[in-house]
Amino acid sequence: MERFVQSIVAGGPALVAGLWLVALGGSIPRLAGIGLALLGIVGLVRGIGSEIRYS
Repeated sequence: MERFVQSIVAGGPALVAGLWLVALGGSIPRLAGIGLALLGIVGLVRGIGSEIRYS
């Protein structure tokens, strides 16, 4: 599987799981959710950004 597809596929669920943890509350789950959501965003941006070509 292409590397950019792996980044997108891993980033999407990580973002969703992180947002669920933030929504469920609690101090430690909320912090873990923020971190997981940030990692998901990084994965999505990395995967999408690697395929954009600027001329």
